[in-house]
Amino acid sequence: MDPRTKAGRMTASLRSPRSFQVNQYRVDLSACEVHFDRIPCKDLEDVLGGIARATKLLGEVAVGDPYHESAPLVMNLGVLSGTRVMTAMRAFFHGYSPLKTSRSGNPGLMWSAGSGDFGIRMRGLGVDEVIFTGRSERPVLLHITPGDTASCPASFTFLDATDLTGRTVNERIQRLHRRFPEAHFAVIGPAGEHYEEVRYAAIALSTRAQLASGDPKMRFCGRGGFGGVMGSKNLLAICADGPAPRPPVAGLKGVNREINLGKGSSPFREDTPFSGTWRLVPTLHLLGALPEQNFTVQGTQDADSLSRASIEQGPFSVKAEGCHLCGIKCHKNVHANGDGQPGSFRAKVDYEPLVLLSSNLGIYDPDAVFDLIRLVDESGLDAISVGVTLSYAMEWNRRHPDSPIGEGITFGDHRGTVAAIQAIAEGRQPQLGQGVMRLAKETGEDDYAMHSKGLEYPAYLPHINPCYPWALAGGHMSMRTYLLAVQERETNVDYWVDATLNRGPRIILDDMTGICKFAFITADCEAEAIRVAAGLDVTGSKLLDVVNRTLLRGYASERRQGFERADYSMPGEAHVPVEHLTLEHFNTPEFFSQLQKRVLSVLDEQARAAGFMPK
Repeated sequence: MDPRTKAGRMTASLRSPRSFQVNQYRVDLSACEVHFDRIPCKDLEDVLGGIARATKLLGEVAVGDPYHESAPLVMNLGVLSGTRVMTAMRAFFHGYSPLKTSRSGNPGLMWSAGSGDFGIRMRGLGVDEVIFTGRSERPVLLHITPGDTASCPASFTFLDATDLTGRTVNERIQRLHRRFPEAHFAVIGPAGEHYEEVRYAAIALSTRAQLASGDPKMRFCGRGGFGGVMGSKNLLAICADGPAPRPPVAGLKGVNREINLGKGSSPFREDTPFSGTWRLVPTLHLLGALPEQNFTVQGTQDADSLSRASIEQGPFSVKAEGCHLCGIKCHKNVHANGDGQPGSFRAKVDYEPLVLLSSNLGIYDPDAVFDLIRLVDESGLDAISVGVTLSYAMEWNRRHPDSPIGEGITFGDHRGTVAAIQAIAEGRQPQLGQGVMRLAKETGEDDYAMHSKGLEYPAYLPHINPCYPWALAGGHMSMRTYLLAVQERETNVDYWVDATLNRGPRIILDDMTGICKFAFITADCEAEAIRVAAGLDVTGSKLLDVVNRTLLRGYASERRQGFERADYSMPGEAHVPVEHLTLEHFNTPEFFSQLQKRVLSVLDEQARAAGFMPK
C-alpha cells in the first residue's frame, strides 16, 4: 500500500499490542484505598479489553464464595467503548457468579455487559479497568472524577450512600443525578442489597434519555447476579463524573454506515418491517416455538395479544429510542396513549423480559405485563432469571397443588406474581431468590428446571437449542445459536458441533470490543473499526483467534472450578418432543449424548494444546 495515500498513512501508523497500556485501578473497599498502575499490554487480549482481558485476568483465580470480600469484581471497557464507533458504549462487569454454579457447588467465571452512558464517561475519565475487593463498613458511593495530575487520570472518593438504601433503581439514579448533574451512574437496586437471599440481582446503568425524562429507561448488566456481588461489597453505586470523551470520527464513516444501515442491524432498526427483538413474538408463536407456561407451547392464540401490532391497536403507543448517537433505535418504549400522542411511560420492552414475564408465566394481558417488566427493572432483578424461576414454581404448584411453594403462585396470576417479585427483591422469598437450579435441588424435581450450569435459559425453547450448556455467560449473550433451528432447520450432530464450537461463540467478540450486539457486523468490519478508532494493527481473523482463546480460557476456568461432564447438560424435558411445535424434534437424549461427547472432547484437546489446562 502506498504510504502517501490516506489509507497507506493509517496503515503505516498502526501500533502493535505491546505499545498499548491499561489504566488499572485496584480499589480496596475495606480500607477505602485505591492503587493506580499503567499496565503494559502483553498481547491482543490486553488491548481489546472486555472479556478478552478479564477472562485472562481472572481465569486462574480460585474463588469458593463469590460474596467473600476477597472475591474480585472487575469492571472494564472494550477497546471501542467510548469511541465514535456507533453503538460502542458498553461497560462490563466480570467475576465469579453467585448464580452460575457447578454441581459440586463452586461458582463459575462469567460476565455481564450493559450499554447506556456510564461506559462513555468512564472512558472520558481515562479508566480502563477497576478491580474491586474488600467490603465497606457502610453503604458506599464511589465518586470518580478527573485526576489532578497526568500520573493518575482519575480520582476516587468514597462517599456515604446510606440515603440510597431501600430505594428503587430509578429513584437512586435520579437522586444521584440531582446531586451530580453531569455524571452517569452504575447502581444496584433493592435486590442487590439482599444478596444473600437473591442470587440474580442486576446492575443498572444510566442513560441520557433516563436523566432527561425522569423515566426508568436504564440499561442493565443483568446476567449472573453481579448486582449481588456489588451489594456484598456494600458498594451501592458508582458515579462517573467527568467529561464525555471527544474522540475523532475521521475514517469511521464507512463502518458507522454499515452499523446504522447494514444487513446486520436491520432486524432491530425502526426503519425496517422487523423493528426490534419484539418481532420474534409473532414469528415464534406461528411456529409453535414461543415459550409458554414454563417453556411449553399451549397451541392457542392467547399470545397474539403480545405482538407489537396488537398492542399498538390498544390503549398504547410505542416510541423507538436509541442510545446516544445510535441510529438503530432498538429501545421500544411503551407509553399510554394520550389523544394520539405518547402519554405516560409504561415500560421499556425487549423480547426476553416481555416473553419470560408474560406467556411463560401464562399472563397475556399487556397492561399487566408492562407492570411486571417495570417492577423487575425498578427492583434491580434480572428478568430472565426471575421469569424462569417463577415459571418453575408455577409448574411445581400445578403438579403438586397440596404442597405449593412461593405462596402458591399459579400460571396467569398477575397479582400473585407482583407479590412474589416484590418479596424476592426485598429478601422475603429466599426460596425463589436462589434461582431455578437451587430451587429444583430443594424440591427434588429438576427435569423441568430450565437452566444449564445454574443460568436460567433465555426465551428460546431449549428443545431446539442444544448448545446452551456451553455458553459461558448465558444462552443468548454468549452462544448465538438460539435461532438456528428456526432459520436453518438442520438436525444432524455435525452441524450442531460446529455451531457450538465455532458459529455460536463468535457473538462474544462484541463483549471484547464494546460494540452493541445489535450492530451484528462482521469480524473484518469490527477490525476496521479498531484500526481506525484505536490505531491497533489487527485483522478480522486475529479477532476470531481471540474469540477462540477466550472460549477456551473460560472453559478451562470452569473445569478448574470443578465443572464436570454432568454440568454440561440440559433438563430432562428439554429432550422431550414439544406438542404444537412445528419444527422437527431432534434434541433427543441420544443426540445430546453424542453432541456432549464430541464437544467436550474438542474443548479438552484444544484447551490443553493452548496451555490453559494440564495435559
